[in-house]
Amino acid sequence: MPEALHAVINAPPERVTRFADSLLRADTIRVRFVNLRDAFLETNAFAGTHRLRLWADPDVPGKARVTIEAVYRPSEDPSRTRRDLERAAAPGSAGQLRAEQLFAALKDKLGVTTY
Repeated sequence: MPEALHAVINAPPERVTRFADSLLRADTIRVRFVNLRDAFLETNAFAGTHRLRLWADPDVPGKARVTIEAVYRPSEDPSRTRRDLERAAAPGSAGQLRAEQLFAALKDKLGVTTY
């Protein structure tokens, strides 16, 4: 999604994913799925229907290109898949604020590279 947050974090993808997982769990946001090998994380729904996803793709050795997206589902429709109904979380929404907090924590604790 174009509204997703992006940065190069100064840690390998697996470490970024593990750290994000621990931050979210400490913040009482339940993680639905985490895969350290693929450096992907997805939360359960929180604050109604908001959800976060994180990808940490390899950049140069020891760094990860991180993407965090905040989405929400405005309606339920059993005839469509869950992801088909998702939309980008609005600025200022609970989902976007949590994404920004997670993003800031990753940058503060692990460091960020600007090319």
